[in-house]
Amino acid sequence: MQYTDKVLEHFMNPRNTGEIPDADGVGTLGSEECGDMIRVWIKVTDEHLTDIKYKVFGCPAAIACCSMMTELAIGKHVDEAWNLTDDRVAEALGGLPEYKYHCSNLAASTLHKAIINYVFNSLTKTEIISIKILVDNTPSGNFKSEHGLALWINYGDKRVLFDTGQSNLILQNAKTLDIDFANTDAIVISHGHYDHTGGLSAVLNIASNAKIYLHPLATEPKFSQKDSSARYIGMSDPAKNAVQGRHVIWTATPAYLFPGLAVTGQVTRMNDFEDVGGAFFLDENCQKPDDLLDDQTLFIESAKGLIVVLGCAHSGAVNTLDYINELTGNRNIYAVIGGMHLSEASQIRITNTIDAFKKYDIQKIIPLHCTGLKAMEVIKHAFGNKCLFLGAGGQINF
Repeated sequence: MQYTDKVLEHFMNPRNTGEIPDADGVGTLGSEECGDMIRVWIKVTDEHLTDIKYKVFGCPAAIACCSMMTELAIGKHVDEAWNLTDDRVAEALGGLPEYKYHCSNLAASTLHKAIINYVFNSLTKTEIISIKILVDNTPSGNFKSEHGLALWINYGDKRVLFDTGQSNLILQNAKTLDIDFANTDAIVISHGHYDHTGGLSAVLNIASNAKIYLHPLATEPKFSQKDSSARYIGMSDPAKNAVQGRHVIWTATPAYLFPGLAVTGQVTRMNDFEDVGGAFFLDENCQKPDDLLDDQTLFIESAKGLIVVLGCAHSGAVNTLDYINELTGNRNIYAVIGGMHLSEASQIRITNTIDAFKKYDIQKIIPLHCTGLKAMEVIKHAFGNKCLFLGAGGQINF
């Protein structure tokens, strides 16, 4: 397929190029496949996009997509602009060559990053935040535990479930904590491993109105290898079936749930000392490595700074913090809670993780699940009372 006349016209006469010096939000996105790089600036008045500017390094398709994106989004309410997708931009241009869809067609995704940047930088209200640990590897008090993670988050009047553990144990612990899943507004799945999705089917039987935030690759088959034997560790069929027909927001790119709560989508990986943390594969023969691109993290605005909620941090805790820092425009990170996948990490990785926590001046660290006892003790030694050891049944208020 050749470029359409509309693509060529927007390429030859691009609209709204440039930048906005006093922008309310800025987003940057690039394609490693094609080398295209896009930066978008937005101006917002009364929650409407009154101006959008961009700079792009790329091919005619990338330039045309940016030009068309501005025409489709300027004047729209922030929430309406958020619903603009890369596919809609391509459709408005009359289509793109197939090989351009996933590398040069990034304009709407870059706009999403600028909107997230705006949302977090414009918040002024303070919400009451509490996080209850429904599932973890270790218990608190009389609560039961399992290898897995699930957190219940109260943010003002919003109720968010982050992961679901590996079994229906989540229902038992929720009952003890007086949590009614019927009130769930949103469910965020950090990635597609069994120990984070095992209770999903049971929860969705109750949480009938919850939106589900899930990376498109989370439902792929997933295997681990140990002593030359393979084990299936992906989502169960009941979990996959439970998602069918539900309100799913696919989060390959960042998404905000509500003002003050967002998920990273796929995390950019920049450093050379963090890996996925194990021998993970996409096939039973263990020939296709699983880079766990579905790994995503929730981050929450609080009066003292961002609260970062990790599932397993298969992207790397440092990569994740750096990415959130980029998304939010260097916003202060106050707390980190969740699995950090340091149980088999090298001393260099643990040390670099601690250094990153110090660089971001993090005041509360709650390591859970797959962080590993050795790493937890090293982090505790480095941060003292700033590091809290909690387990299933534990709770922290912000």
